[in-house]
Amino acid sequence: MQIYSHGITDRGRVRTENEDALFIDQAHQVYAVADGLGGLPGGARCSTRIVELLSQAFTTDEADINHVDLAELIIGINRIITAEGISAHPFTGSGSTLSIGQIIQDQFLIGHVGDSAIYLLRHGNLEKVTVDHTMEQEYIDRLGEEARDAMPRDYPHTLTRCVGQGDEMRVDQTRFTLESGDRILLCTDGLNKVLNDLEIRAVLESGYGPKVIAETLVEKANASKGPDNITIIVLIIE
Repeated sequence: MQIYSHGITDRGRVRTENEDALFIDQAHQVYAVADGLGGLPGGARCSTRIVELLSQAFTTDEADINHVDLAELIIGINRIITAEGISAHPFTGSGSTLSIGQIIQDQFLIGHVGDSAIYLLRHGNLEKVTVDHTMEQEYIDRLGEEARDAMPRDYPHTLTRCVGQGDEMRVDQTRFTLESGDRILLCTDGLNKVLNDLEIRAVLESGYGPKVIAETLVEKANASKGPDNITIIVLIIE
């Protein structure tokens, strides 16, 4: 099995600062995106710090590094980010989303907190394999899609879970078996809250490699006014 990957981050057309960050470790086949919360101070530092901690975790000499429990890893990072955030910003702390994928043999393992996302394109079907931790998602889960029009406007951007906002945190974990031809997308919400699934799928299922796909998705998000930072990692499995 061959894995081809490319990551890109872009400020977008509106934001004055890029508060996103990405992490790619080819040696351990680990891929992550983080979106620092713009509503809290230190968003850019928070996402960058997460990447630093991931880098430290996967440069250890421990023999079982290829069998890291992603939930435990995220929980450990959360405790550090929470403590550092409160020290720097006592009244608010800081925060970030974090979505991680790791390939172990033929398995794609996922750890996820927040509203960044991981998608799988397989046989022409695009599936979002993570669930947003937002007030919007809780509202829809409780009242159904038909209630969306009555939803408060701030719900889509209000997180119910993120890194950095408390010592206790639940992490979503899932996995799936990889198949040749799979295309995997990790992204922050500057992409998937700007482009719809049909637009994303059309680019992912093109015959191009991961670099061109990632760059094309960024271009399309920016062509749609680029209202937020955009961070993308594309994986092609052959």
